[in-house]
Amino acid sequence: MDLKEQYIQKNIAYWTNRAPSYSDVNKEELCTKQKSVWSQALDDRIQAHFPDKHRKDIRILDIGTGPGFFAIILTELGYPVTAVDYTQAMLEQAQANAGVLAEKICFHQMNAEELSFADNSFDVVVSRNLTWNLPCPERAYAQWARVLNRAVCC
Repeated sequence: MDLKEQYIQKNIAYWTNRAPSYSDVNKEELCTKQKSVWSQALDDRIQAHFPDKHRKDIRILDIGTGPGFFAIILTELGYPVTAVDYTQAMLEQAQANAGVLAEKICFHQMNAEELSFADNSFDVVVSRNLTWNLPCPERAYAQWARVLNRAVCC
């Protein structure tokens, strides 16, 4: 196993074990003013870029969703959200935290540096607390740009 693969395996093990406690932190955040601040900031920014589109028509990709903080907020606002994370444990936490909203969110286990989506698949890409975990963030940014619909990009 090469050095990069060792790093990836350690990262997966860490976040798999950390998923429940990190989820607890996110659940607390969803019950505080932080939720409304993020909700307003995200919605304002997205709406500024898409003044003539309905929320239901703006496709959002949440990369490294973790316990689902952004996916939950954006789904509550009425956006269609696809949420990806590298670990199944985090996706399970996100689904549990989303409650009834979970059936509206498309969850996928996926590497942020190797997205399997087609080019131009999403109008908005969001991520929170992820890039410091990536062995090659430049590869991730290139993938994120690839799946972002450049026709509507800022």
